[in-house]
Amino acid sequence: MAPSSTSLHMMTKLSPYVFTYEPSETRLVSVAVTSPKLIVLAAWMDARDVHIAKYITHYQSLYPNTTILLLKFIMKEAMLAPVASSAVQPAVWYLRSMINSGDLSPNPAHPEILAHVFSNGGATSMQNIYISYNRLFGQPFPSHCAVFDSCPGLHALSTSYNALIAGFPRGLLRFIVAPFIVLMILATWIWHNPFSFLAGEDFLTKNARVLNDPKLVKQSNRVYIYGKADTMVDWLHIEKHARQAASKGFDVRKEIFENSPHVAHMRTDSRRYWLIIKETWEKATAPIQQQRYHNV
Repeated sequence: MAPSSTSLHMMTKLSPYVFTYEPSETRLVSVAVTSPKLIVLAAWMDARDVHIAKYITHYQSLYPNTTILLLKFIMKEAMLAPVASSAVQPAVWYLRSMINSGDLSPNPAHPEILAHVFSNGGATSMQNIYISYNRLFGQPFPSHCAVFDSCPGLHALSTSYNALIAGFPRGLLRFIVAPFIVLMILATWIWHNPFSFLAGEDFLTKNARVLNDPKLVKQSNRVYIYGKADTMVDWLHIEKHARQAASKGFDVRKEIFENSPHVAHMRTDSRRYWLIIKETWEKATAPIQQQRYHNV
C-alpha cells in the first residue's frame, strides 16, 4: 500500500521536532539517476502534518532509496533562541551517526545531501543546524545543495503581522489577539534596534547572515523559489539575500512564481516546482550524472 499523503505515520519520531524516514532493505529499488543519500526537510512554522506529508511522499516517489530527516518548527522557538538550538540537536546527532556508520561521507567529492528549507521557520531550524554542527565537530555542515522555499525574510511590520496572525482562526479570537501581535512586533523591533547592544541579533537577521556564511555553509548550488503574491515574506527580501549569496561565491538560481502565495508554489504549479528541484539536484551531482550516462 502506498504511504498516506495525509499523515507522517511512515516516519520515526526522534523528538517533538525531529522525525526520520529510512527506506527498508526490502523496499530498495534500482533507479536510473543518482539520488541524494539524505534529504533534510526543514518545515515552516507550525506546519500541519497533512501538508508536510505531501512533500515527504513526493520525495519518496522521486528518490525511493533516500533517507529523509524532517525538522518541525514550533512558533515559540522563534523568540527563544536556546529552545530553537536544542530542538535541532537530535537532527545534528542523527546526521553525524550517518557519517560515523559510513552512510554519508564527512567530505564528499560531490554532495550527498539535499536541504529543502521552507519559510523563516525552516530557515531558523537550518541555521541552528549549521551553527550546532560547526560548534560540535569543528567543521562546516557537509557539502550539499539547497532549496529555499519562500525564505529567508527580514523584519517588516506587515509581513511579520501576516505570518503571526495566520495561526489564529478568522473571527473573534483573531480580532482580540491582533493588537497584541502588533505590540509584540513593535516591541521586538525596538528591542533589537535601539537596544541591539543588549539584545543582539534578531532571529531573522541571524537567519540571513548564517545562511550566507561560507565558514558554516558548504554548498554546491542553491535555488530560491518565491512568489510576488507572498504576504508573509517579502519577495524583495529574498532577492536581496540571493544577491548577497552570489556576491559571496554561492551558486545561485532564482525561480519566481508571479501569483503564488507563501509556501504555495508546489500547489500553484507542481510540475514546474518539482522540475526545479530535480534540476537543482542534478546540477549538484553533474559529474556523477555525466559519468553514469557515459557508462550506459
